[in-house]
Amino acid sequence: MRAWSQLPLLTRIRHLRYILPPILALLVVFYQLEVARRLAERYGHAVHYSVEIVFYSLSGPVVTWLTLVWIERKLAEKEALERQVRAREKHLAGLTDASADAILSLDRQDCIASWNRGAEQLFGYTAAEMVGQPLHRLLPEADRLAEQLARDGVVRNFETIARTRRGRPITVDLTQTRLDYTSPHAPASSLILRDITARRERDAIIEEERARIARDLHDGVAQTLYFLALKADMAARQVAQSPEAVAPELAEIGRQARRIIRQVRRTIFALRPLDWETGDFLPALRHFAVAFAEQVGWQLSFEVPEEMPDIPPRLEPTLFRLVQESLNNVAKHTTARRVWIRLACRPDPPALELTIRDDGGGFAPEAANGHGLGLQQMRHRAEAAGGTFHLQNRPGEGVTVSAVLPLPAQKELS
Repeated sequence: MRAWSQLPLLTRIRHLRYILPPILALLVVFYQLEVARRLAERYGHAVHYSVEIVFYSLSGPVVTWLTLVWIERKLAEKEALERQVRAREKHLAGLTDASADAILSLDRQDCIASWNRGAEQLFGYTAAEMVGQPLHRLLPEADRLAEQLARDGVVRNFETIARTRRGRPITVDLTQTRLDYTSPHAPASSLILRDITARRERDAIIEEERARIARDLHDGVAQTLYFLALKADMAARQVAQSPEAVAPELAEIGRQARRIIRQVRRTIFALRPLDWETGDFLPALRHFAVAFAEQVGWQLSFEVPEEMPDIPPRLEPTLFRLVQESLNNVAKHTTARRVWIRLACRPDPPALELTIRDDGGGFAPEAANGHGLGLQQMRHRAEAAGGTFHLQNRPGEGVTVSAVLPLPAQKELS
C-alpha cells in the first residue's frame, strides 16, 4: 500500500470523508461511556454538564478547522506545483517553437496536433492550415512510419522525401517517438524533421566529383602515361640507329609529362574542400575561383553586385558545381588566358544569374554537342533547382555558360 503522503490530494480527501466521521463518533462514545460518567460520579452534574458543553462546542469546530487548514496547505502546494509545471511547459514550448527543425505532435489517428514555427518555415504551411490534417499530406510514407512506430516504439534516422507548399521536394531526416499518455486527448507521438536536402546535394557533388576524377585519371593521365611509355620505348630503339631522331621524341615526352603534371595538379586542387558551411558562401566561391585561376595561369574577373541577396543553402551546391565544372572544361578543352565570372540578380521574378565567359577559342563542335564536357549534368543540376542552363560556343572567340536560378521572395528568406 502506498504511503499516505504519496497519495493524490483528491484521493486523500476522499478517504478522509469516510475516516473522519467514524473517528468523531468513537470520540463521542468514548467520552460518554468513560469521561462523562466519571466526571458525573466524581464532581457532580454541574461540572459534568459544563465539560459536555465545552467538549461538544469545541470538538467539531477544532476538527473542522484542522481539516480545512490541512486542505488549504495541500491546495497551496498543489497550485505552486501547477505554476511550476506551467512555467516549465511554457519554457519548453518556447524552445520547441524557436527550433529550426520541424517539430510536430500527432494524435491517435495520425493527424497533426501541433505545428511549430520551424515546420512553418520548412514546409510553408501555417499551424492553422495543418493542425487536424493527416500526416499523409506531408509524408507519403506515413503508413510505413506508423508500422515501425507500433513495432519498435521509436523511429530514428529515417530519411524520406516530403514536399513543401510550393511542391518542391525536400529530403528530411525524421525521428518519431511514441508518447504513452493515458489521456485520450494527449498526443500519441512526437515528430522531429530536419531538412537535409543541401547535405544530400553536397554528397551527390562528392560522388560526381569522384566519378569525374576517376574519368580524368583514366582518360587523361593513364592514356598519356601509356603514350609516354610507347615514346620512351621508341626513343630507346632509335638511340643506336638514329640518334638525331631521338631529340624530337624526347621533346614530345617532356611536353606530355608537363601536361600530365598540370592535369594532376588540377585533380589535386579539385580534391581540396570548399568550406561554405560557415555561411560565407560567396567569399568561399570567389576564393576557389581565384585559386583555380592561379593554378592554371589565367587572369580572372569575379563580379558580384553590392546589393546581393542571401543565397538559399539549397542553391549553394548547384552554384558551386556549375562554376567548378565550367572552369574544369575551360582548363581542359580550351587555350583560354582570361575568364570572367559574373553574378547578377533579376528582380521580377527574383532570380540569380550566373555567367562564365572565356577567351579560349571555343570548344570543338563535336565536343560541345557530346557528353564528355559534363554539359548534361550541368543542365540537369540547373533544371533540378528550377532554373535554366545555356551554353554559347563561339569557335575562335570563346564559350559563354549561363544559368538562371530562381530565388525565393524576400519574405520567404526572412
